[in-house]
Amino acid sequence: MARKKKRVSEFEPEPKAPAPPPVGTSMRDLLKGVELAKPEAKKKPEPKKPEPPPPPPRPAAPITTTPARDLEGRPSETLRGDDRIAYLDALAGVRPMAGRGPRRLGAVAAPPSPPKPEERNRDAAARARLASLVAGGVHFDVHREEGWIEGIRRDAKPSLIDALYRATVGSEATLDLHGIRAAIAGDRVTKFVRDAQRHGLRRVLIVHGKGLHSDDGNGVLADVVVGALTEGGAAPLVIAFCTAPQAQGGAGALLVELTKR
Repeated sequence: MARKKKRVSEFEPEPKAPAPPPVGTSMRDLLKGVELAKPEAKKKPEPKKPEPPPPPPRPAAPITTTPARDLEGRPSETLRGDDRIAYLDALAGVRPMAGRGPRRLGAVAAPPSPPKPEERNRDAAARARLASLVAGGVHFDVHREEGWIEGIRRDAKPSLIDALYRATVGSEATLDLHGIRAAIAGDRVTKFVRDAQRHGLRRVLIVHGKGLHSDDGNGVLADVVVGALTEGGAAPLVIAFCTAPQAQGGAGALLVELTKR
């Protein structure tokens, strides 16, 4: 016999859902069902790879120390202790320049012996020949009296002697031959005249002394001076000459007029 279904009224209330289980308020009840995260295991640090060792330093070039005695040829033997060490440290690496080693003095040559009389005579003759060649075609008229000498080139005006003696302008340079030997006096006169003419001087004074012990009152040096002015190397640079006025030396000196530069 078939079972009949139970008819449910539409006004019958629906069945209630079962109530949740009561939850406790204690810490244990609150922590139930809570899963704590496990701490991660610490990783062990990987070992560092060893760094390659640095390359060995290059060997330094050897330093050669030049002893103090190799510099300037004079060792510093007076230094001692720390001063000597500091001095040698300061010279470390110093090398002498090529081709400039310490000077070495050789033997000193003995002075030459004085020339013999015959050699001096030959030299004087050679100088006289050379002076005559230098003078060339220059000719002078020379006049001498006691205490008076005058000379003038043949191509100059005779009145030049009076103008030279009476000139109000004195000499511009003076050569004093006192104490000079006659053998070298002529060369001194030639050099003096050349230097004066090269510097543009026109009138010079040559002091030869009065020759008080000579026969003609003119002396040996006076003849040497006249020869240098008329026949020597100074002749081409001379126009005229005469005994100087008393204020400038009188009979012991000659005024000389030079050519223009």
